[in-house]
Amino acid sequence: MVAAETSGNSPKGRTLAQMLALLVLSILLPAAFLTGTLIWRVGGLDRENANQQALQLARSVAGNLDREIEGSIETLLALSTSPALLRGDFETFHRQSIETMAFRNLNVYLKSVDGRQLMNTRVPWGAPLPVVPPTEHDQEIIATLKPAASDLVIGTVTKRWVLGLSVPVMAGGKLRYILGMSIDPEHFRRIVASTPRGPGWIIALSDRKGRTIARSQEHADYVGRELHPEVRSRSTSAEGVHRTPSLAGAEVLRGYKWSSQSGWQTAAFTPSEIIDAPLRNMWQFFVLFGVGLAAVALPLSYTLSQQITRPIAAATAAADRLGRAEPIEVVQSRLLEANALLFAQATAATELRERTRALVENETRFRSVFEQSAVGFKQVARDGRLLGINDRLCKMLGYTREECLAAKFRIQTHSEDQATDAGLVTKLLSGELPSYELEKRLITKSGDPIWVRVTASMVKDEYGQPLYHLSLVEDVTERRMAREAAARLASIVQVSPDAMISTCLLGKIETWNPGAETLFGYSANEVVGKPLSVIASADRMGEFKTNLAAALRGETLQIETIRAHKDGTLIEVSLSAVPITTNGRITSISVTMEDIRERKRRENHILLLNRELAHRVKNTLAVIQSIANQTMRSTPEPDKFRIAFQGRLQALAAANDLLMQTNWDGAEAKEFIEKQLGALMPRNSVQLHKEGPRVIIPSELSIPLGLALHELGTNAIKYGAWSVPGGQVRLHWAFKDSEEEGRQRLVFTWTEQGGPVVHAPQRSGFGTTLIERGVPGANVERRFLPGGLVCVIDLELAA
Repeated sequence: MVAAETSGNSPKGRTLAQMLALLVLSILLPAAFLTGTLIWRVGGLDRENANQQALQLARSVAGNLDREIEGSIETLLALSTSPALLRGDFETFHRQSIETMAFRNLNVYLKSVDGRQLMNTRVPWGAPLPVVPPTEHDQEIIATLKPAASDLVIGTVTKRWVLGLSVPVMAGGKLRYILGMSIDPEHFRRIVASTPRGPGWIIALSDRKGRTIARSQEHADYVGRELHPEVRSRSTSAEGVHRTPSLAGAEVLRGYKWSSQSGWQTAAFTPSEIIDAPLRNMWQFFVLFGVGLAAVALPLSYTLSQQITRPIAAATAAADRLGRAEPIEVVQSRLLEANALLFAQATAATELRERTRALVENETRFRSVFEQSAVGFKQVARDGRLLGINDRLCKMLGYTREECLAAKFRIQTHSEDQATDAGLVTKLLSGELPSYELEKRLITKSGDPIWVRVTASMVKDEYGQPLYHLSLVEDVTERRMAREAAARLASIVQVSPDAMISTCLLGKIETWNPGAETLFGYSANEVVGKPLSVIASADRMGEFKTNLAAALRGETLQIETIRAHKDGTLIEVSLSAVPITTNGRITSISVTMEDIRERKRRENHILLLNRELAHRVKNTLAVIQSIANQTMRSTPEPDKFRIAFQGRLQALAAANDLLMQTNWDGAEAKEFIEKQLGALMPRNSVQLHKEGPRVIIPSELSIPLGLALHELGTNAIKYGAWSVPGGQVRLHWAFKDSEEEGRQRLVFTWTEQGGPVVHAPQRSGFGTTLIERGVPGANVERRFLPGGLVCVIDLELAA
């Protein structure tokens, strides 16, 4: 029956050899697919690494280029403040420019606004310079009034390719000159060539018009050549990586970045053949190996069909375990190909487990950084939901982690910052911005605001679609307060009447406030960058150097010294010098100077007055002693002595009182006479007529002249015109020419009228002595006329 069935019906299915062949193919094809996938992934990583390397090289060169251009522009800006340039002394400025640029081996030129070259350090001073209209680069400076870099041009002096960096020179708010430096492409070739790079990489620099400025290889052959049109059309973003044809026609992998300083483009490229060679070799090996394996396995499958049952079963089981990422045990059989397949599966399983473990470790590391970072992190969905937040940010806000992860929780931004923050988030979500950075205020749980710096970027899926944005949040409250404190301090310095100056460790002025401008006459533009010794007087230079050295050692100085004004005037100042330290190291010196000239003048004046007072007191005591002795000798009766002595003391006191009111500088004649004679006749002032020019009675004559007038008044009351109701005294004074040069004489004339008949006294008392001989250097004449006494006192005054 079996035989009949066998002879009558063909068995359905395939033979063992066929099945074995299919089995071999079923094993080889998945292995080939897995291997091909791995090769593709490895190739992708290689390409990504090459892209990153190209972009990093371009960024590195762009950074070096920007720093070089920044340094050159700062040098030009420093030169543009040269006094020689501003006053039009181009020959001196030519020499200064050569000295300044000597260490950089660069050349400087100066143009007028109409394009004329006024000076060029490439040629000796006085050599003729070409006359050309303003260039496109000049028009850019004129239009923007900002520093700028030119494209590659043929130099008017050198007649070869050069580049220019220029800055505007302003005077009175208007553009006066264009100051620039011409740079040979060779200068940038050295910068490009000095950038570290791997084998096969070429670095190039091109201008805004696509002309080659410099190359790390074959520089001379490519300077001035324009980039391939496809390269220019694909290099429109700020930076990027692409594959394009080179100037030689071969395809290259090219990373580029546009310079923010100059507008030029830096690029790093290498032939695509070099980048793709490893992957191509791997594919060739893979194909050859697969074909060879199939060529061996398929013929043997038929002859070894009886020996592959167990290996097939083992391979099938192994494939099942591979799908579950389980370890595979290699079962040895007599079929080497099957054993190799099992071994390959085991290897693939091991590699798969390693990759899975690596992914887990990466996730763990990310989570560790996320949770343990010293700054805050948050993950925010496109609809604003908080997906994740670390403990640091929770602590900043004052919430617990559970509160932060609650469904309704939202981080509150200060109302004044919400519009700006929302606008940036919108641009980030729309792809208009790849990332943004913002300082804003967040509201804590207690309701208090804190200042934070937020750096946000969008996380996208493999198709470039945004998933969520990740924000780094740093608490900058203290830093913000420090900046505000610094701003307040700066405003105090600006309004302070004292000179407040800071210097570097070389003694050069770094800051110069308005108080310093007022005190010393220099503007900040005149002295910033110059040595502080510009205000030191020549005879104090040694002291200045000693004080500077002490400040550099960390000593705090508080001295009074002399400094020089711009016009040469010497100024007495109170100087305070305090070293300023950063991280324990002295970085600069703060100097405050107060003008003490007025204080010194007052101190000297007080000292002089004290000396004068001591001298006057001694003289006054001597005069009082003399008056007492002479009055006692001439007036022995006690009552008469008391009256006479008291009157003379009053006259002395009146003279001293008037001198005290004028700081011992003397007394005005009219006020002096009223003071001396007013006490004698308080109710009869109409009996005294005073007349004369305004004149100051010197302090050394005030007391003796006052005593003399007192004696004349006393005698008039006792014996003369004032002894009767109708008597009059006319006191007249006038200047008189002196025979001695530099001297002046003042004549007082005392005339009595309407009194009793006058007779010359029979004896001379102390009063007569005070009148006739009491005034030093005076010529006194008394005439006793019938109508009344006439007394002339002729004084000598210093001119």
